[in-house]
Amino acid sequence: MERNQLIAVIVIVVVVGAAGAYVLLSQPGVVLAEDQSIVYETIGLPEYMDPHKNYETAGSWIHYNIYETLMTYPWDTADSNPTNPLLATGYTISGDGLNYTFTLRQGVTFHDGTPFNATCVQMNIWRMLGRGWDDGWGPVWMIAEPILGGQAVEDAVFEFGDGTPEHIAAWANWKANVSAVVVKSDYEVVIRLAYPFAPFVAALTYEVGAIISPTYFMAHEGMAPGGTTAWMDEHACGTGPFYLDSWIQDDRVFLIRNDNYWRKDLAKLTHPYAGTVTNVTIKLNPDVNSRILNIRAGTTDSCDWPVTNAYDVWNNVTVIGNGKGQSMDPNLKCWTGYPTFDVMFLGFNMNPYINQSGVITESPWTNFYARKALSYAFDYEALIKNVCNGIAMPLQGPIPKGMAYHDDNLFMFKRNMTAAVEAWNLAMDSGLDDILANNSYTLNIYYNEGNTQREAASLLVAQAIQEIIDDPASTNPTEELQVDAYAAAWADYLALNRNRQLPMFFLGWAPDYADADNYASPFVKSTGTFPARVGLAGSLGEGGVAWDAETVDGWIVDAAKSSDPATRTALYKDIQEAIVAQCAFLWCYQGVSFQVERVEMNGYVFNPMHDMYFYHYYKTA
Repeated sequence: MERNQLIAVIVIVVVVGAAGAYVLLSQPGVVLAEDQSIVYETIGLPEYMDPHKNYETAGSWIHYNIYETLMTYPWDTADSNPTNPLLATGYTISGDGLNYTFTLRQGVTFHDGTPFNATCVQMNIWRMLGRGWDDGWGPVWMIAEPILGGQAVEDAVFEFGDGTPEHIAAWANWKANVSAVVVKSDYEVVIRLAYPFAPFVAALTYEVGAIISPTYFMAHEGMAPGGTTAWMDEHACGTGPFYLDSWIQDDRVFLIRNDNYWRKDLAKLTHPYAGTVTNVTIKLNPDVNSRILNIRAGTTDSCDWPVTNAYDVWNNVTVIGNGKGQSMDPNLKCWTGYPTFDVMFLGFNMNPYINQSGVITESPWTNFYARKALSYAFDYEALIKNVCNGIAMPLQGPIPKGMAYHDDNLFMFKRNMTAAVEAWNLAMDSGLDDILANNSYTLNIYYNEGNTQREAASLLVAQAIQEIIDDPASTNPTEELQVDAYAAAWADYLALNRNRQLPMFFLGWAPDYADADNYASPFVKSTGTFPARVGLAGSLGEGGVAWDAETVDGWIVDAAKSSDPATRTALYKDIQEAIVAQCAFLWCYQGVSFQVERVEMNGYVFNPMHDMYFYHYYKTA
């Protein structure tokens, strides 16, 4: 029977007091544990609880359990197309691709009791463009750019600043006069676009498209730009299966099941034990050995188990779906082998000057040949084979394999010490030694605390630079060069990165929506997430040629607007070639899934677009 067929479920509950468990005969032989709380240990907690503002994976997967979007991804599959109705029951698109008419679900209430309807959707989209910018680092660009009139609001943010009078005026004019979001009836809303944008529904499916109770946000700071954001940064009110009970900064997040959840009965038609989990604790624990000891001891149920420690649990067999077939520990389940759309990279800070703990220094990475030298010297194969234990794939530019418009013929740097030394000598000939002197002959690399892959990758960078200098053919710095790797707590790491204070940094990119635009814009567009941090627009390439932001940004905009595959293929080919040739990033690896849980846990299904969905989980005795 197909999973999307509706099935009748007869549930008989037999209480077994002595065993501390009960049996549901909807699946014969399943004995549920009495304690249905889940404890998960992680290396990073959310930056914000506001889904319109938060833009990092530690928060978005928690929001996925608190908030809901109009559409989502099919349950129990790796399908990355947002075809599963959630707060919408469906939608239609006009022939010109500019108008999306959503029919909304009735009978849904927010955690505060506010009824969900079309006005809620309208007010949330207004709020996204008002409050979702986080000084230009937020996720709202993916909604603002294609939506009718939204580009003017974004332009005001990037030209004048988030919450400035110009931003407020542009937003107020857009809200009052553009009619980008039209309420047709209580349960029908039309969203109008400025141009056809094929992944628009997918973009709305990212957590920036989460619908917050308008009663709640209007009572706490409103939706217009400017003013304080402290309350919504730390509190939540959605329609999802769990509500936020408490968040202790730098310690834990505590979620409690929403017993009035609108899917409570509907979910059981396909997931008989949906709603079994009563509460979830997400605890911060950056120490990998402690996390592994805790899950083995049964004090936690799941954790961030890095691939650097894969062979502590993984038996090196190919993909088996139940989790037991890939685990050496009978008390643990392990799943791995599913290619993800996650990319891991190193960013070079190419801004002319860097503020490191109050000390202003020149950036050595403004020198193209220094970046090119490290691009050749870095040991990509060792990172994948030795650090990731082979649980990763070579990364070929910003658009991952498996994504439409990935260029399989794209030139990529490979380890070549002869080429690395040649580039390094050109860098020294063009003033690198003077810049190193300005940095007291010290280069710093940063990674987030608890991330053992990025820690090991940082050491590989230090090793690569040392190998260049040790080569008899290289031009050495005037004084001995010291290369150091530093860890920072997740929130601090993000803040330093956004303030352009990290000379080199490792980060990963998980997709917001499964389209090439979600890699071209964040990695290559001059106002994108990472180009703005690394100073791409002002950077110099081979032979001192300046990055042509106007042309490349135009390619990205044209590719997003086009519905012609041939046009998009040609444009994304140019975009990928341009960013690789600029040596703005080291393209380290593409991720492969790795999930470890206690054997009592049930409900995990891999999907490249989201992490654990706790409402479908249950624990057996």
